[in-house]
Amino acid sequence: MQKSKWLLGLTVSVSMLSVAACGSPQGESKSPETSAAAEQSPGQEQGQGQDSQQGKPNTDNIPDVVAKVNGEEITKDDFIPLYETQYQQMQMQMQSQQSGQQVDDDQLKKQTVENLVSTKLLSQEAQKRDIKVSDKDIDKALGESAESSQMSKKDFLAAMEKQGMDEKKVHSELKTQLEIEDLIKDEYGEFKVSGEEIGQAYEQAKTQQEQQAQQGGQQAQEMPPIEKMRPQLEKQVKSQKSTEATQKYAEKLRKQGDVTINL
Repeated sequence: MQKSKWLLGLTVSVSMLSVAACGSPQGESKSPETSAAAEQSPGQEQGQGQDSQQGKPNTDNIPDVVAKVNGEEITKDDFIPLYETQYQQMQMQMQSQQSGQQVDDDQLKKQTVENLVSTKLLSQEAQKRDIKVSDKDIDKALGESAESSQMSKKDFLAAMEKQGMDEKKVHSELKTQLEIEDLIKDEYGEFKVSGEEIGQAYEQAKTQQEQQAQQGGQQAQEMPPIEKMRPQLEKQVKSQKSTEATQKYAEKLRKQGDVTINL
């Protein structure tokens, strides 16, 4: 599931550039509406506007050109769908935690534009290396993404339409995601996973399951034996390494590139 975790990352999450696992070792799938990996801020100052308090982020002051990356523009239209989706994701998460916190608009805007800049840098580098993906690859990725969201392709595309992405845009984003994956593979090669790393991932999953059960006032279910979970844990660790490498390489390209942020 390494690829499907990153799919549609530009618009429905920033998971491609966050250090996140492919999914829970128990095999839970996350829908596009719940797969955000944006970090939460510790709190928010008062006075962010009536719209923000009611769950509608304020986008009135977003410039037409949010950023320029090596001469290429990232526009308001690129920025707003991702920002609004992330805002809704974070607000839902905070409400479920009943923390009383509000989304930090400024911090989220900064995170959003930084991830768009990183993605643009990676996409430009993939183009320089003449990395291409076929229509067959894109269709397969669409199927994987829909399956991981427990939807048919038709329902998945309908869900994306509600997020502001038509089918053409979905295919375009998938193409970018797959090109970046191939770029990272070209730069770093295949990622190896040791038995020790699998063991650590297993223990981490076990601890997480116990903590979740404790928070819910329930008894934790017994984890399957590690050998049964090994293939999934291996994919998870590879995904973590891949996303970390993506972050690292994006930072390197950022230092070498010409980036202007207008937000």
